Amino acid sequence: MSRLLGGQIGLDDFIFAHVKGRPKEVEIMKDDDALGLTITDNGAGYAFIKRIKEGSIVSKIDGIFVGDHIEKINGISTVGKRHFEVAKMLKELPRNAAFLLRVVEPMKSGFCKFILLSYHSVLCSLFNSKSPNSPSFASKCLLLYDRCYS
Repeated sequence: MSRLLGGQIGLDDFIFAHVKGRPKEVEIMKDDDALGLTITDNGAGYAFIKRIKEGSIVSKIDGIFVGDHIEKINGISTVGKRHFEVAKMLKELPRNAAFLLRVVEPMKSGFCKFILLSYHSVLCSLFNSKSPNSPSFASKCLLLYDRCYS
């Protein structure tokens, strides 16, 4: 078995979970038609920043990062909207005007420990191991664990 979930996710693929972290509100001056954002969504009504173009308006703003959930634009909620609807909202903002963007950054630590401790039996079966203390399990989780605690 090399694929999970109907052949879409492989055993070697990484799965990222966005656990709400700290919300941030940033005022942005839209002095160009493009902000330099690529937006994606999770299919469940949450839009995320997928890419920030180098040298763009958004790239020059401290505190906005890839992976941030776009929660509100000028106080209007984006929850329940698809990525193209959020992109349209941003595109329709007037040029040479400031707007308020509220994003929520993903939690950066703590969640991984929860996964490793709460779902160790699932992970063990995926990695063909009997115990989370076995060398096989530990070596396969090392990268995940290091990313969580470094």
